[in-house]
Amino acid sequence: MLERLDYRSDFDQVKAELETVLGAAEETEEARGTSHFPPSTMHRWGGFELWEQRYVDRWESFADDERSFVKPSFLVRFTGPEAAGVRLETISGIGAGAAWTDLEELPELQTNPSGCSGPYVDFLDEPAVNADGEAYVSRTGVDFVESEDGLTVAAVRAPIAVTAGCA
Repeated sequence: MLERLDYRSDFDQVKAELETVLGAAEETEEARGTSHFPPSTMHRWGGFELWEQRYVDRWESFADDERSFVKPSFLVRFTGPEAAGVRLETISGIGAGAAWTDLEELPELQTNPSGCSGPYVDFLDEPAVNADGEAYVSRTGVDFVESEDGLTVAAVRAPIAVTAGCA
């Protein structure tokens, strides 16, 4: 059973491990970059998506940076409760399709006051240095997308930078 992959790991090794567990990807799709995410290639196995981050074009300045939780090799997204018979859920036990009220009951749940992202759980803290050379702790986590009717979790995404505001 595959329990943990490091977002800073070599993408090809991660994809190979997932193919061992889930088989060949059912779909592959290219995505253009945005102001928040670099261009990527999405590989989908049922309810599991693996997003290969490509630090190219205007993201090229990050290409040689060491991978971090903020600049990972890949992102994951759960859009269903399982893929190839493998259950998909966070460390906190929440997956796509879970009741939104179950998520809201988690004591560690952190919400974003602006509501533009999050809520978040399962935090990872990593030492970082800002552009002025000042040290700080960069926090990432898992975030959730609410279904249109507000009753369930439509998607689970990670890693996502945990912020108090929006750009």
